[in-house]
Amino acid sequence: MGAQMQQDDGAELLLESLNIAGRIGARADAADSARSERNILQWASYLPRNCVETMIRMGWDKTT
Repeated sequence: MGAQMQQDDGAELLLESLNIAGRIGARADAADSARSERNILQWASYLPRNCVETMIRMGWDKTT
């Protein structure tokens, strides 16, 4: 459980540091924003941070 908590904390910090809400933009509707956030949280639980950041830059959080 402790390791899972650390992963969750790391994912939350990653989301906060990337300012996902700002990156998604005002044009995205709530469903797209929620899907993007779920994708990022999932990826952050098992991929290196630089990989997740690259995937976000490529727009995969919105299109996957």
